[in-house]
Amino acid sequence: MTGTRVQMAKIGGVQVEGKVWLAPLAGITIGSVRRFFRELGAALTHTEMVSSSGLLMKNRKTLEMLKGSEKETPLVLQLFAGDSKSLVKSAEIALTGGTFAAFGINMACPVPKVRKKGAGAQLLYRRDLAVEMVRELVKAGLPVWPKIRKHPSGSGTETLAFCEALLEAGAGLVCLHGRTPQQLYAGTADRQVVHEASSAFPGKVAASGDVFEKEDIEEYLQNGAAAVLVARGALRDPFLFQGEAPPAEPLERALFLVRLGDSILEENGPKAAASLIKRFVSGMFKGLRGNSSYRREVASSSHWAEMREKLCSCIHFFDERGNGDA
Repeated sequence: MTGTRVQMAKIGGVQVEGKVWLAPLAGITIGSVRRFFRELGAALTHTEMVSSSGLLMKNRKTLEMLKGSEKETPLVLQLFAGDSKSLVKSAEIALTGGTFAAFGINMACPVPKVRKKGAGAQLLYRRDLAVEMVRELVKAGLPVWPKIRKHPSGSGTETLAFCEALLEAGAGLVCLHGRTPQQLYAGTADRQVVHEASSAFPGKVAASGDVFEKEDIEEYLQNGAAAVLVARGALRDPFLFQGEAPPAEPLERALFLVRLGDSILEENGPKAAASLIKRFVSGMFKGLRGNSSYRREVASSSHWAEMREKLCSCIHFFDERGNGDA
């Protein structure tokens, strides 16, 4: 399986030991979560989407998003901005507060509050500005990886032209998601346009969109993608990054979440620990008898201490109350 650690290779100007990476996820890919997925086999991780304006205003919460550790590396900092000047200045600030392997530029987020600022997917309507952003950010000294969606027109030709313009401006890698901005997160990602871009620009396109099974990863890689970004699929199945089968014993899986929750508790507090662990329970126990009932049992806990206790005693729950639902 390609998700396992392999011999070091350079992709997009960054040395990595695998081609299956954790995508940036708003409110989720904090430091503890990044380390968790590195342990599970992700060869590279991303920060959450970090606001350039927040960094320029020295917003405390935004500055805290720059914190990382060697256990998370290689780490890509994803920034979003509506103009190149703010983008570059914020990147310079970021370099004083953290160590990163590359800069990501978010040109894909379809959320209205981001697009109203001229950032995210709104940049797909302004190719000249997107190109300028890449050209200027490259001067900061790190590889630049814009993350885009299928062109708003729905045209594969326009999508490839956009990729080409970004690469000519100096992008080391283009991360391409097969949905248009109008689709938001609904419908199906167009894999064909990603395959076409991967073929047109060998080694320069990372694939994104509807990666939920290991077969999805293999399809993208077999069609030429330099790497694959796993987003929501990482929550549905945290073991997607591993080549081998997940642990058979429920307790062994539960201990992964206990360690993750304890780490989140230490760095982000009990509320964040309880909230985030609830997002992972179903995926961590995927395929085990009693999963649905157990997920509801854990989700009924409002405090991390109580949730932690239930995780540690999960073996008894699956043995005694397993009802066949997976």
